[in-house]
Amino acid sequence: MEYTIKAFTMERLKIRKENPVRSNVLLMLADAVKSITIDERRPETEADFKKCALKMYQETQNTIAEYKKGGAATDELEEELRIIEEFMPKMLSADEMTAAAKKVIDSLPEADRNLKNIMPKLKEIEGFDMKSAKSIIEGLLK
Repeated sequence: MEYTIKAFTMERLKIRKENPVRSNVLLMLADAVKSITIDERRPETEADFKKCALKMYQETQNTIAEYKKGGAATDELEEELRIIEEFMPKMLSADEMTAAAKKVIDSLPEADRNLKNIMPKLKEIEGFDMKSAKSIIEGLLK
């Protein structure tokens, strides 16, 4: 599927009766991207969809955890999570993240090799899990 607001809207309209959960996810993604593009006054990009999908994935995971604590049903949320995964950027494996971090560290002068300078560069790498970045960097800097 093409990564445009129009394509997501058309797909959503086609499937809204057969698959309402997928239709709602497409609507939420398109709305999130539309909000970004309106705020920044620019056309949408595939990166916008992937960024929004990643954020929605994390929020949905948190919601599922809260629902499970409260004993509520999470079937529909788990279905949403599976659909959102389709639009997320491919996440790097642990070895790929270590190699990417090593490359970033090696590109910096010796004096600048610290978390403050490395983390922003790692954020630019698509699919890099920032939750594990600190431990990877600390392991490489030792």
